[in-house]
Amino acid sequence: MSPANEYKTLKEQLYKLTDMGNEQEEVCEYLDMIQHTKEELEALHELVYHMHTSKMTGEWEPFNKEIMIGDFDKSPEDEEYLRMMDRQEMIGDMYGFEDENKTHSVLANNPWSSRSSISGYDKLNKRSEMTMEGMVTHVGMNYSTATSEYGKIYIPRACGMNLPIGKYTNKKITMRARFQGFEGSRISAMPWRCLALIEVDYN
Repeated sequence: MSPANEYKTLKEQLYKLTDMGNEQEEVCEYLDMIQHTKEELEALHELVYHMHTSKMTGEWEPFNKEIMIGDFDKSPEDEEYLRMMDRQEMIGDMYGFEDENKTHSVLANNPWSSRSSISGYDKLNKRSEMTMEGMVTHVGMNYSTATSEYGKIYIPRACGMNLPIGKYTNKKITMRARFQGFEGSRISAMPWRCLALIEVDYN
């Protein structure tokens, strides 16, 4: 079958599945048939295949093997890739969950009524600031980032992070940071904001 006829056949299948088709669509179909690219043809193949395999399902797609999202007739390499992506997503969720639990513990141990204007290690002041240690993960032109046992930390340029621009895994820092709120209740992307760098490992 020529690419043009193949494209036309796939389009007809798509119209049957979606109840599309009118005079304007017929004109567009003919133009697509004679002008489509190889990538568009492949994309149409995937769309029609997906609609055929999922037309008898509800919100969730069916499984014919062990539970894995979108598992129809994938090769072992595809299956391992999806498993790897699932593991990475779960690892990130797990770390986020642990970080939030640590922060909950700090807040529980520092109720508002017991706070003063002085902060320290594991000690929040009235402004929800405390001293903590972390590891630098990224240094950029305008800001840097770090991680700690309480979550990710935004470090403004004004704090004076004098490390070369780049990614890091072994640079330890001590800082005073302010809690910005839990996910869903804060405006900022990260839960902590550095106010001052106390010590930076420049070695």
